[in-house]
Amino acid sequence: MMRFAGLVVVVLLWITVAWRALKVWRKGQDRTLWWAFLGLAVMMTLRLPAGKALDEALGVTDLSYLLKHLFGGILASGALLAFLRKVSGSPDGPKARRRRIVFSSATALVMSVLFFAELQPYETPLIFADTVASYVFVVYTLLFLGYLTASLLEGMRVCWRWGDNSSGRVLGWGLRVVGVGLASGVLYAVMRAATVTTRVHGNGVFPGAIDDYLCTVFLLSALVLIVVGTSMPALDALHPWRKKRAALLRLRPLWLDLTEAIPSVRLHAPRSALAERLDPRDVHSRLYRRGIEIRDAALTLSAYATLDVLDRAELHVEERGLFGTQAAIAVEACWLAAARQAKLSGAKPDNTIEHQPAGGGRDLRSEIAALTQLSDVYHSRLVRDFLAVGHRTMEKQA
Repeated sequence: MMRFAGLVVVVLLWITVAWRALKVWRKGQDRTLWWAFLGLAVMMTLRLPAGKALDEALGVTDLSYLLKHLFGGILASGALLAFLRKVSGSPDGPKARRRRIVFSSATALVMSVLFFAELQPYETPLIFADTVASYVFVVYTLLFLGYLTASLLEGMRVCWRWGDNSSGRVLGWGLRVVGVGLASGVLYAVMRAATVTTRVHGNGVFPGAIDDYLCTVFLLSALVLIVVGTSMPALDALHPWRKKRAALLRLRPLWLDLTEAIPSVRLHAPRSALAERLDPRDVHSRLYRRGIEIRDAALTLSAYATLDVLDRAELHVEERGLFGTQAAIAVEACWLAAARQAKLSGAKPDNTIEHQPAGGGRDLRSEIAALTQLSDVYHSRLVRDFLAVGHRTMEKQA
């Protein structure tokens, strides 16, 4: 069960690494959080059989044990702390950053020296059979866990201090969740330190494999909470993205109808509804372009809406009891539908006629709100009845 949970966390971490790589390396954003997740992903991967395979391939016994500490403990914790300081509004200055790098590098160097000087060629479980190696192993472990604990405690302080003072509600909750994850990491470090020191002259804190089980639970909990907490601010961007995507799909029928009559306004040929629904890219620019093409098509179609059509549309809307902005939008929807029919039936345009849109806005939000209202009315029974009346009128005249 724990092995399966570990595999799930590894997959989750590598997905996070890949997702954030697309953002930070393409757009040149801050990369500290990406380095943190890369370190955590490498660490957890080396806990799997892949670590043993690496040892055998390189011919160095338990090298993966050192590497997972260097990546997961030194690199990841340092990068995560730098990220938390930055999002909290108190980033490290140049001197503090240099001190942190020097301290991290020195810790990694001492760990590597201890590992290659005394912990080779033992596999980790067999180190306790050698008295000298076992004490060196304790020093190695406490050095690593001491550095890790100091970084986690500082990260917790930043999270809890700035969780209530962050610029956004979601960011605040994200910092709190990360803080809980870091607390779980501290529990892991304390439990791991107690386990290693007690195994020098005994069997650990608890009998059997309970020590290792608890360490694994604390570690996995910390990783999951850190991933969740650092991903929560993305919800701030996800909400407007969803609203824009919904508007994009909602305007598709109106856009198809109008640009079918005036295809020259299209920048790209229409895609299937499924392809558009499944494409998450560039929603803002696609919505912006869709609004422009609808307005351009409507402006061109206005030349096919005669004054008689406009008069009939106003009368039709008035008979339905509409007034104000609702009436203006309904009139525009009626003459647009009639002009579209006229254009597709081969009518000639009257370039002296140009009807202004009933609504709109100076920004994308208000413009899309106006267009969605127009789209709803355009596909309503009111417009269908107007077209039916116009069709009967033309038959009588014929």
